[in-house]
Amino acid sequence: MIFRRLLSLPLVFALLLCAGIDACHQNDPDKAAIGATLTGVDYLPDHLGVQDFTVNGVDGAQAGKGGREVCCVLLPVKWQPGMTAKVTWNVTNFRDCTGTDYAADVPIDKYDEPGSLYVSFLPDGKVRITVSALDTPYSPGYQGPHLKIPDKHPWHVWPLHSHCPQLFK
Repeated sequence: MIFRRLLSLPLVFALLLCAGIDACHQNDPDKAAIGATLTGVDYLPDHLGVQDFTVNGVDGAQAGKGGREVCCVLLPVKWQPGMTAKVTWNVTNFRDCTGTDYAADVPIDKYDEPGSLYVSFLPDGKVRITVSALDTPYSPGYQGPHLKIPDKHPWHVWPLHSHCPQLFK
């Protein structure tokens, strides 16, 4: 009896997941979607950092060097022109003890097959979304930005607890 219950749990979970998303339309492959890992890549100068971000409501946590993955954001199996995702993010200015919230509908770069979703926070304030099945921001074949990812630790230079005590009242 327990064995039967354990076998049915994955099936129940899959059915519940499919019931809640448009992704499980087997008769319409253009609407099929899968879960993809979500990673933020922070290209901002050393005194700035993306502390929190979301993609379509899924929390991506801190953006860093493009190695931290969060599961999962829904990604259409098939790219279609005009695809966008709602991105929200906060940029902390460690030097000036400020933070600013942003939100934008960001176009999703064309992809041939689904993979990991990378959100790049660029030095000019723009955001770019790239999907890659095999390559990472460090790979030569990566279709996203080929900028140097800063190796920064602003919280060591400007420790927020002592440098910005007003943020912790």
